[in-house]
Amino acid sequence: MSSNTFNLHDLEYQRIQTVLTRMQKELRAQLVLLINRSGQPIVISGPAENIDCTALASLAAANLAATDGLANIVGEREFSVLVHQGRQRSLFISDLLKRFSLVLVFDASASSGLVRYKCKRTILLLEEIIQEFQRKIEKEEPVTGIPQFTDEELEELLR
Repeated sequence: MSSNTFNLHDLEYQRIQTVLTRMQKELRAQLVLLINRSGQPIVISGPAENIDCTALASLAAANLAATDGLANIVGEREFSVLVHQGRQRSLFISDLLKRFSLVLVFDASASSGLVRYKCKRTILLLEEIIQEFQRKIEKEEPVTGIPQFTDEELEELLR
């Protein structure tokens, strides 16, 4: 699996969707996204009213990348969690396996401690699902789409 592509099978997609939906309901979050580090949404949970999910995903990924640079400048290896507090809405962005990010849009009046706790638990579940999926993919035979024939079979077909 290349680092730029990540194609989930339906089962894993549904498992991730279930985890995100549960967290969204528990925190009464407006929106939860799993994105890749290049800013592409992978799984979205929530009504996303008045929010451009594509732009949010792209800017969240850029924000995390910029924060990696800031961490480097001050001698930290990384800042893996970002919280942006607003008057009405807040954002939680967290690294996930150095390839993905969890993005949460939630009510600014929510307890930031509870948000951090639930997100940390959710990230552990998501990491487990993704790592299981990666192990499963690595075991599968690559499908080329081209049937494989022996020389004798090709000669027979071409006659």
